[in-house]
Amino acid sequence: MTARSERVALGAVLVVAATLWCWALGSRTLQPYYAAAVHSMSRNVEAFFFAGFDPAGVVSVDKPPLAFWTQTLGVAVFGFHPWAIALVQALEGVAAVFVLHRVVRRWAGPGTALLAAALFALTPITAAINRDNLPDTLLVLLLLLAAYCVTRSVEGNGTRWLVWAGVFVGLGFLTKMLAAWIVLPGLALAYFVGAREGRRLLRLGLAGLVTLVVSLSWPVVVSLWPGAKPFVGSTTDGSVWQLAFGYNGVTRLVGGATGVGGGYGATVGAALGGGPGPLRLFDAEVGGQIAWLLPLALGSLVVAVCRARGATPETKAGWALWGGWLVVGAVVFSFTGGIFHGYYTAELAPAIAALAASGLVTAWRWRDARFVLPAAVVATAALAFVILARTPGWLPWLRYTVLALALLTVVAALLRSRIVVVTGLVTIVAGPAAYVVDTAARPVSVLESADPSAGPSSTPALNRVVGVNTGEGAEAAYVRFMDSAYELSPGQREVLAYVRGSTLAIEGGTYGADPFLLNTDARVAPLGGYLGFDPAPAAADLPSWVTAGKLRFVLLPRVYLEIGRGGGSKQVMGDAGELVGRIGWEAKHCRPVPPARIGPDAATAGVLFDCAVRQ
Repeated sequence: MTARSERVALGAVLVVAATLWCWALGSRTLQPYYAAAVHSMSRNVEAFFFAGFDPAGVVSVDKPPLAFWTQTLGVAVFGFHPWAIALVQALEGVAAVFVLHRVVRRWAGPGTALLAAALFALTPITAAINRDNLPDTLLVLLLLLAAYCVTRSVEGNGTRWLVWAGVFVGLGFLTKMLAAWIVLPGLALAYFVGAREGRRLLRLGLAGLVTLVVSLSWPVVVSLWPGAKPFVGSTTDGSVWQLAFGYNGVTRLVGGATGVGGGYGATVGAALGGGPGPLRLFDAEVGGQIAWLLPLALGSLVVAVCRARGATPETKAGWALWGGWLVVGAVVFSFTGGIFHGYYTAELAPAIAALAASGLVTAWRWRDARFVLPAAVVATAALAFVILARTPGWLPWLRYTVLALALLTVVAALLRSRIVVVTGLVTIVAGPAAYVVDTAARPVSVLESADPSAGPSSTPALNRVVGVNTGEGAEAAYVRFMDSAYELSPGQREVLAYVRGSTLAIEGGTYGADPFLLNTDARVAPLGGYLGFDPAPAAADLPSWVTAGKLRFVLLPRVYLEIGRGGGSKQVMGDAGELVGRIGWEAKHCRPVPPARIGPDAATAGVLFDCAVRQ
C-alpha cells in the first residue's frame, strides 16, 4: 500500500464516520439534562467551572466538567443550538477514529490500522454516543490519546510520553471519573512488557502519580473552594468525593445506596443492562451494541498469547495494551452489580476494533489462512444471525444474507480466490453497519437520548424501566413529562411572565427546569438536582431560603399532580424523601397562586406557589 493510497483510504473512513455522526445535525435530540447545563455554563463563569446545572448556582450535574467545557466552547463559537453541541461530539468522535488509526499503525502496520479504524467507526454503540451529548465520546478520545503515548514510550522515546499518557488518563477522570481508570492495567502492562529501558516500575510509578494528580486536581479545588458554590449533584452531603467514589464509583460497581438515588439507580441500572454475569455483553439489551466482533477480538488475543514466543517487544506491548484494555473492561461491565447502561460499553470499542482487525490480518497471512479466516468469518456470522434474529421485523432478509455471504466466503477460500477478502469483510460488517445506518437515520425521543442505543428496538430501555407500557397512570405521565423537555408550553411562558424577573424555583429536578433553561435566559433555580432527589435544598433549609430572599416562587410541575392521582410509583419516584419533604413544606407554608391570575393556560404548567405569602 502506497502512502497516497493509505491517506485516501483513511480519508474515506473519516468522511464516512463524519457523515454518519453529523447526519440530521440540525434536528438532533440530545440529553436535555446535560444540554441545559451547557447553556448555563455558557452564560455564567461559576456554572462553567463547577459544571453547574443552572445559572442560579443551586446544583451541579452528576459528572465532572471536562466534556461539558468542550461543548461550551462549541456554543461560544456558534451560539446555543443543539447542533453546536452535536458538532463538537461528532468532531471528537472523528478524532478518536484518527487516533486509533495512528496507534494501530505504529503497532501492526497500515493495513491493520485502516481496518481497525473502519471497524471502530462501524461499531453501533460508538455511533450512538457520538450522536448524543454524553461524556463518553470525549472519554474514548482521551483514552486513545493515552494509548498513543504509551505506544510511543515503548518505542524508546523515554519517560516523557509515559507521563503524557498519565495526563490523558487523568483528563479522562475529569470527563467521567473512575471509568477512565479501567484502561490503566492495559496501559501499564503494555509498557512493562514492551519497554526496553530499565527502571520500568519507577517510570510507571511516576506516570501513575501524574494520573492521580491530574485526576484529583478539579475535585481538590472544588472541595477546598472557600466561597459559595453549587451543591454537588447526586450526593447526600454536597461532597465531590462522594460523587467520584460513591455515586459514580461504588454505586456503579456493586450497587447500594451511596449517593442520592443509589438504591433507585441500582434497580434501574440492572433493568437497563440486564443482570450481571458472563454473558451480559451478549444479551438482548447490550449484544447489538458491542458484541458483534467481541468473540473475534478475544479469539485473536488468545491466539496471539499462544504464539507470543519470538514476537518483538513492540508487538507484545500492542497485544498487552489492547488485550488488557478489553479484558479488564469486559469483566467490569459484565459483572457490575450497580448502575449500568449499555452505552458504557463504548469504552470497549477501540480495543475490540484493534484486536479484531489484527486477528483478521494475521489469519490472512498464515499459510493455512484458507481454513482459519473462513472459520473466523463463519463464527462471526453466526453471532450476527443471533443478534439480528432478536428483531425479526427489522430487515428480516439481512440475517440470511449474512449467512449466505459466510458460505460464499468458505467456498472462495477453498477455491483460493482472493474474493474471500471482500466477502469476508462484508459478512463481518453487514450487521453492525446496518445498525449504524439505522441509528443515523431515525430520530430519537428525549427519553431515548438519556440512554442512547443503536439499531432497532421495539421499546427503549428507559421506557421499560419507568413502565410506560402500563397505561395512562403515573409512569406514563412521567414519560410524557420527560419527553416535553425541549418545549416551553404556553402555560410555562405565562408562569415565567407572572414572576416578572424574579428567580423561578422549579420543584422535582432537572426535567422540570429543562424547558426553561433550554429555551430562555430566565433565572431558574431547579430544586433537588437530577430527578429532584438531592437535598439541594433540604426541606429544613427552605425557611432560611425564603427569609434570605433566595426563594419566593416555586413551580410544582403538573406531572406530580398526575402521579399523585395515579397512586404514585416506586419505579418513577424512587427514594424521593427529600422531594416529598420539600413539596410538603411548600404546600403547607406557601400560598398557591390562582391559575386565573396567571393566564388561561397556567393550570397546564402545574401549581405556582408564592412563598412570600403564607397559607
